[in-house]
Amino acid sequence: MNPSAASSPSLLAADAGATVRRLSRCVGEGELDSPAEMYRVLGALRLLAGDLTHLLPALQSRLEAGLLSGEVVHLGGGEPVAATWESVGDVGRALAHARTVALLMTKELENSQVALRDLATP
Repeated sequence: MNPSAASSPSLLAADAGATVRRLSRCVGEGELDSPAEMYRVLGALRLLAGDLTHLLPALQSRLEAGLLSGEVVHLGGGEPVAATWESVGDVGRALAHARTVALLMTKELENSQVALRDLATP
Protein backbone atom coordinates (compact mmCIF):
# COMPACT_ATOMS: atom_id res chain seq x y z
CA MET A 1 0.00 0.00 0.00
CA ASN A 2 1.17 3.51 -0.82
CA PRO A 3 1.89 5.32 2.49
CA SER A 4 0.89 8.70 1.09
CA ALA A 5 -2.45 7.30 -0.10
CA ALA A 6 -3.09 5.77 3.33
CA SER A 7 -3.04 9.24 4.88
CA SER A 8 -4.98 11.17 2.25
CA PRO A 9 -7.62 13.47 3.74
CA SER A 10 -10.50 11.49 2.24
CA LEU A 11 -9.20 8.22 3.65
CA LEU A 12 -8.58 9.76 7.05
CA ALA A 13 -12.18 11.05 7.06
CA ALA A 14 -13.43 7.60 6.01
CA ASP A 15 -11.41 6.01 8.83
CA ALA A 16 -12.93 8.46 11.33
CA GLY A 17 -16.41 7.57 10.11
CA ALA A 18 -15.69 3.86 10.35
CA THR A 19 -14.44 4.33 13.90
CA VAL A 20 -17.62 6.15 14.93
CA ARG A 21 -19.74 3.39 13.35
CA ARG A 22 -17.75 0.76 15.30
CA LEU A 23 -18.29 2.76 18.46
CA SER A 24 -22.01 2.90 17.75
CA ARG A 25 -22.16 -0.88 17.30
CA CYS A 26 -20.13 -1.39 20.46
CA VAL A 27 -22.48 0.79 22.50
CA GLY A 28 -25.55 -0.79 20.89
CA GLU A 29 -24.30 -4.26 21.77
CA GLY A 30 -23.99 -3.33 25.44
CA GLU A 31 -20.22 -3.02 25.68
CA LEU A 32 -20.55 0.30 27.48
CA ASP A 33 -20.46 -1.20 30.95
CA SER A 34 -20.38 1.72 33.38
CA PRO A 35 -21.17 5.41 33.83
CA ALA A 36 -17.43 6.02 34.15
CA GLU A 37 -16.84 4.52 30.70
CA MET A 38 -19.73 6.56 29.29
CA TYR A 39 -18.17 9.68 30.83
CA ARG A 40 -14.88 8.90 29.04
CA VAL A 41 -16.71 8.23 25.75
CA LEU A 42 -18.57 11.53 26.02
CA GLY A 43 -15.28 13.30 26.69
CA ALA A 44 -13.65 11.78 23.63
CA LEU A 45 -16.68 12.65 21.48
CA ARG A 46 -16.59 16.21 22.83
CA LEU A 47 -12.97 16.48 21.71
CA LEU A 48 -13.89 15.06 18.31
CA ALA A 49 -16.69 17.61 17.87
CA GLY A 50 -14.27 20.35 18.94
CA ASP A 51 -11.75 19.18 16.37
CA LEU A 52 -14.44 19.41 13.69
CA THR A 53 -14.99 23.07 14.56
CA HIS A 54 -11.36 23.68 13.56
CA LEU A 55 -11.37 21.43 10.50
CA LEU A 56 -14.40 22.93 8.75
CA PRO A 57 -12.99 26.46 8.33
CA ALA A 58 -9.71 24.92 7.12
CA LEU A 59 -11.64 23.05 4.43
CA GLN A 60 -13.28 26.29 3.32
CA SER A 61 -9.92 28.07 3.26
CA ARG A 62 -8.47 25.37 1.01
CA LEU A 63 -11.44 25.63 -1.34
CA GLU A 64 -11.10 29.42 -1.50
CA ALA A 65 -7.35 29.14 -2.11
CA GLY A 66 -8.07 26.73 -4.96
CA LEU A 67 -10.60 29.15 -6.38
CA LEU A 68 -8.16 32.05 -6.29
CA SER A 69 -5.35 29.98 -7.80
CA GLY A 70 -7.58 28.75 -10.62
CA GLU A 71 -7.45 25.10 -9.50
CA VAL A 72 -11.17 25.05 -8.68
CA VAL A 73 -13.47 25.47 -11.66
CA HIS A 74 -17.14 24.76 -12.27
CA LEU A 75 -17.60 21.81 -14.61
CA GLY A 76 -21.31 22.33 -15.32
CA GLY A 77 -22.96 24.51 -17.91
CA GLY A 78 -23.66 28.21 -17.76
CA GLU A 79 -21.23 30.99 -17.02
CA PRO A 80 -18.28 29.07 -15.52
CA VAL A 81 -16.74 31.90 -13.48
CA ALA A 82 -20.01 33.01 -11.90
CA ALA A 83 -21.07 29.40 -11.28
CA THR A 84 -17.72 28.63 -9.65
CA TRP A 85 -17.96 31.60 -7.29
CA GLU A 86 -21.59 30.76 -6.48
CA SER A 87 -20.72 27.14 -5.71
CA VAL A 88 -17.82 28.12 -3.47
CA GLY A 89 -20.12 30.55 -1.66
CA ASP A 90 -22.73 27.81 -1.20
CA VAL A 91 -20.10 25.49 0.23
CA GLY A 92 -18.87 28.23 2.55
CA ARG A 93 -22.35 28.88 3.92
CA ALA A 94 -22.97 25.17 4.45
CA LEU A 95 -19.61 24.70 6.19
CA ALA A 96 -20.26 27.72 8.42
CA HIS A 97 -23.60 26.20 9.42
CA ALA A 98 -21.93 22.82 10.05
CA ARG A 99 -19.34 24.55 12.24
CA THR A 100 -22.11 26.19 14.28
CA VAL A 101 -23.75 22.79 14.73
CA ALA A 102 -20.39 21.27 15.74
CA LEU A 103 -19.89 24.04 18.31
CA LEU A 104 -23.36 23.32 19.72
CA MET A 105 -22.62 19.60 19.77
CA THR A 106 -19.36 20.22 21.61
CA LYS A 107 -21.18 22.25 24.26
CA GLU A 108 -24.01 19.72 24.65
CA LEU A 109 -21.56 16.84 24.98
CA GLU A 110 -19.80 18.82 27.69
CA ASN A 111 -23.17 19.39 29.40
CA SER A 112 -23.88 15.65 29.21
CA GLN A 113 -20.52 14.87 30.70
CA VAL A 114 -21.07 17.31 33.56
CA ALA A 115 -24.52 15.84 34.28
CA LEU A 116 -23.04 12.33 34.31
CA ARG A 117 -20.10 13.24 36.55
CA ASP A 118 -21.75 12.25 39.86
CA LEU A 119 -22.74 8.86 38.45
CA ALA A 120 -19.30 8.24 36.99
CA THR A 121 -17.21 8.85 40.10
CA PRO A 122 -16.64 5.90 42.43
